[in-house]
Amino acid sequence: MCVLVLWQLASTALVARGLALTVNSDLISFVLMLSAALIFLRNAVTSTGRLRLSWYLLAACWGTRTIVQLIWMYFDIVLRQETPNPFVGDILLFLSNIPVLAALLLETQQDSPDWQKPQERVDFFLLLLWWLYLYLFFVIPWQYVVLDPGRYGSSYDRLNGLLDLALLLMLGLARRQASGGWKWFYGIFFSAQLFISISGYVANWAIDQQSYYPGSIYDLPYTAALAAFTVVGLLGGTLSATEPVASMRVNKLPLTKLGVLALLSLPVITAWTVLYQSAPPPVVQFRLLVVLVTIFAMTLLLVSRQSQLARELARAADVLQEASVTDPLTGVRNRRFFEAVIPGDTSSVLRTYASSRESLGRELIFYLLDLDGFKEVNDHYGHTTGDKLLVEVTKRIRAAIRESDILVRWGGDEFLIVSRYSDSAEAETVASRILTAVGDPQRYISIGGLQIPQTCSIGWAAFPWDRQQPMKASVDVVLALADRGLYEAKVKGKNRAVGVSPSKSSKFVLTVADGDQLSPYPVKTLCVLGPTQSGEPFARIFQGHLEAGMTSPGPRGV
Repeated sequence: MCVLVLWQLASTALVARGLALTVNSDLISFVLMLSAALIFLRNAVTSTGRLRLSWYLLAACWGTRTIVQLIWMYFDIVLRQETPNPFVGDILLFLSNIPVLAALLLETQQDSPDWQKPQERVDFFLLLLWWLYLYLFFVIPWQYVVLDPGRYGSSYDRLNGLLDLALLLMLGLARRQASGGWKWFYGIFFSAQLFISISGYVANWAIDQQSYYPGSIYDLPYTAALAAFTVVGLLGGTLSATEPVASMRVNKLPLTKLGVLALLSLPVITAWTVLYQSAPPPVVQFRLLVVLVTIFAMTLLLVSRQSQLARELARAADVLQEASVTDPLTGVRNRRFFEAVIPGDTSSVLRTYASSRESLGRELIFYLLDLDGFKEVNDHYGHTTGDKLLVEVTKRIRAAIRESDILVRWGGDEFLIVSRYSDSAEAETVASRILTAVGDPQRYISIGGLQIPQTCSIGWAAFPWDRQQPMKASVDVVLALADRGLYEAKVKGKNRAVGVSPSKSSKFVLTVADGDQLSPYPVKTLCVLGPTQSGEPFARIFQGHLEAGMTSPGPRGV
C-alpha cells in the first residue's frame, strides 16, 4: 500500500498532465479500492454470525466504489474526456456508504444470529430507502429535471456531508464502547473515514473550481485514504481470528423508531421545501412524486415488518404455551395440560354414551402410577440420580403405551396415564405391559454406571364409572377411585396393578369427595396383577372386593 501511495506521489511530481498521468492515477485508485473490497470479503468468508455480515457490508461498500471507479476510468481513458458534472456515478458513490452505516446501526459487530431476523432486514431497507429518498429529493432534480450544476453540487455536498457525519458519529460511538484490539480498529477506521471525507470534499471543490485533473495534487490525500482502508481490513481480519467478539460489543439503537421517524420526516421535508424554498414547478412536481412513492414503499415495508412481528409473537406464544403444559424434567405433560384437555375428552365420551349405552371402546382409562422405593434412591444416590431415573422411567412408560394416550407427570414420582378411546376389558393388558416395561428384573435401569432395580405400582379406573349412568361420577371421582386402587397395590406388596370397577353390592363402599360433599361408591377389584414364582413376571394373583375404609389413602412414596 505504501508503494502505491509513493508511486502516486512520484507520478504527480514527475509526470506531466496528460493521458499517462490519468491512466496511472486511475489504476492506482482502482487497485486500492479492489484491494479493500477483496480483503473485507476475505474477512467475511472466515468469520461467523454478525461479524460476517459486518464484513460483507463493508465489502459491498468498496465493491460499489470499485464499480464507480471503472465508470470514471471509462470517461478518462476510453472516451478521453473530462468526467461530466453532474456525474452519473455520484449516486452509487453516495449509496456506497449506506452499507457501512447499516453495519453500525444494525449492531452487526456482535456475534449473534439476531441479524437474520426478517424485521432487521426490513429496518435495513427502511434506512436505505430513506437515504435514497433524500438523494432523489434534494440532488436528482438538479441533474435530470432542471439541469443546474451549481445547485446539484451544493445539494450533493450537503447531503453527502450529513451521511459522512452520521458515519463518523457511529464510528466514534463504536470506538468508545469497544475494548482491546477492537478499540484500535475503530480508531483507525474513524481516522480513515475522516481522511477520505475531507479529501473527497477537497477534490469536489477543485472540480467545481475547474482546477482538478486526474493525477493532480488533489488525488494524493485521497490515495492515502484509500490505502488506509486496506489497513483497516487487514487489522480487522487479524482481530477476527484472535480477539473475542464480546470486546467489540456496541449498544443497539432503536431501529424501529428510526424507521418510523424516517417515514414521518417525509411530509415535513416536503412541506418545508414547497412553502419556504423557491424551486421551478417541474422540480416541485418531481419532489411531490418522490414523496408519494417513498411513503407508499415505506408503508409497505412497515406493514411487512408488523406482519413479521405478529408471526414471531404467535410463534413465541406457542412456545410459551407448550412450555407451560410440559414438565421440564421428563418432557411429558403436566397437570395444567390435563386440566385443559380432559373436559373435551370427557364431553366426547359422554356424548357417545348419551346416544348408546353400549359404546364399547369409547372409555377413558385412568392409570395412576407411583414408583416403588423412589425416596430411597434419592436418599442413597442423590437427587441428580433420582432425576435421571425419572427420565429413564418416563421413556419406558412411553414405549409401553399408545401415541394417542396422554402421559402426565402427576407430581414427584407419580404419573397419570390417560388411555383414550379404550375399553376397560383391555386395561389389564395395558397395566401388565407398563409393569413389565418399568420393573422387568432383566432390565435394570443404568444410571452413571449404577444398575438400579426399579418397580412401580398402578391403580386404574374407567370413565364413565357406570355405563348405565355415565353422569353418576365425575372425572375427579374416578381419579380418586384409581388412587385407592394404587393404594391397595402398595399395601399388597408393591410392583402390582389394581383396577377397580363399580359393584352392584353396597357391602364394600368407598367414600370419596364428589363436589363439596363425600359420596359413597360401592366398588370391587376388577383384577390385581403382581409377580409370581412361576416365571411369568405378572399375572392375576387376587380378585375380590376392596375392603371398605379410608376416604384418603395417605402417603405412598415408599
